Amino acid sequence: MFRQLRSQKGLTLVELMVVVAIIAIIAAVAITVFQDIQKKAKLAADQGNVAAMRSAVAIYYGKNNGIFPLDVASVQTLVTPTPQWQCNTTPGYDTDNGKVTFTASVTDCP
Repeated sequence: MFRQLRSQKGLTLVELMVVVAIIAIIAAVAITVFQDIQKKAKLAADQGNVAAMRSAVAIYYGKNNGIFPLDVASVQTLVTPTPQWQCNTTPGYDTDNGKVTFTASVTDCP
């Protein structure tokens, strides 16, 4: 009189949909975090380029008897290889005191 329970083979459609939904949520979060990390890395690369330019200006100043380079283009040529900017901004350069500046945020990086 008692029936034997058959073992279940496979997944139901509802179980499969739940698994797919969970994977989609995890992927959406991971992609968002990854894109933000890429932008921060590009910004850090540009900050490193500015630091190299500052060092180049200091060396130029020391070798040329207290004379600063003329403009940003000439400062960039002092750094080898020439800086390739990752974000949508350009560095500033004050010819009076040799100050190299760079203003950008994560939103400025593609």
